[in-house]
Amino acid sequence: MKVLFSKTSEKQLRKLNLRFQEKVIDCLNRFQNGEIVDFKKLKGRHEEYRIRVGEYRILLIKKEDELYLVTDVGKRENIYLIFL
Repeated sequence: MKVLFSKTSEKQLRKLNLRFQEKVIDCLNRFQNGEIVDFKKLKGRHEEYRIRVGEYRILLIKKEDELYLVTDVGKRENIYLIFL
């Protein structure tokens, strides 16, 4: 699997505390290597998923078979407001 970042998600990731940046990147590396992470399809959305990293969420869109685009990274209480 391959994971790419949108410009917006790169900025959001850089704004996080360094400790959480490392956790998010580690989780995405495990996801790319096929290891088990808390990965779930979003209800009512087509090809949109989330990965949970503690209180943070990584929102992804499936582009191709093995290609995902990270659209947003942030705290749970703020990240889902985008979808309203």
